[in-house]
Parts: sequence; C-alpha cells; structure tokens
Amino acid sequence: MLALEDAAVATSGDYRHWVELGGRRLSHTMDPARGGPLTGAPASVTVVARSCMAADAWATALMVRGGAEGPALARRMGLDVLLLERDSGGLSETPVGPLFEAPADLVQEA
Repeated sequence: MLALEDAAVATSGDYRHWVELGGRRLSHTMDPARGGPLTGAPASVTVVARSCMAADAWATALMVRGGAEGPALARRMGLDVLLLERDSGGLSETPVGPLFEAPADLVQEA
C-alpha cells in the first residue's frame, strides 16, 4: 500500500496484455531497438513521480530498458521504482529509491 501526497503512481507490465508465440511471451510494449515486442522484459515496473504523466512515461521507458539497465537508469534519475521480474521461484523485486528501499525495521509483513 502506498500513501501518496502530491504524487502519482503508474505501472507498466506484460501481465495483462501479451501473447505467447512459439513458446515465447511477447509484451504489448514495443522495443524500439528491435522494432518488435519486448522479450524478456520485467513482469512490471511501478514508478512514483510528481505527475501521472511522468510516472507513466518512466514506467514504460524502464520496462523497455529491462531489469539489467532499468534500475541503474532509475538511480541516476533519482526515481522511486519497483521492478518485478520473473524467475524460477516466481517473482523477484528490485526496489530503487527511498520510497521502495525502506529500512528493514520499517517493513511490515502482511
């Protein structure tokens, strides 16, 4: 749960709009370098920013950059981001920024 004040949140992901073709999961988001759908992208990228327009733009851009390059870009830009990536155990989280990198003593288990 996020309590926001003077901020907005947006999430981009492939968990709602995707197609499986030849055993590969293809996102609805396009990779400009390939000229086709993203492959191997994070499951989702959530961004908190001052405006919804900025949050949405960054969420999509970081989705395209992927799990390897996205977190580094988010750190350079001072963004608050949560990336979810698929792995053999389900989903793993990569938090970036003070909003998502909460100290362990402040994190409450559900």
